[in-house]
Amino acid sequence: MTDDVYLARIYGGALEVFREHSWRGGIDRKLGILRDTYTMLNGEAQATRAELLELAIVILIIVELVLALGRG
Repeated sequence: MTDDVYLARIYGGALEVFREHSWRGGIDRKLGILRDTYTMLNGEAQATRAELLELAIVILIIVELVLALGRG
């Protein structure tokens, strides 16, 4: 029982010496920036794919109309 308390104090002291709180805060902040950047880039990629799909559909409709008018 006494050893656990002693080791807990040593561990707490080591965390203070190595400034674990500020270190963890910096890591959390950087992870948040990466998460936001990924979300933004993923949204842009999805929007680009949607625009290309819409363009392909419009082109297919135009080709169908030209072929239908060409036969008639």
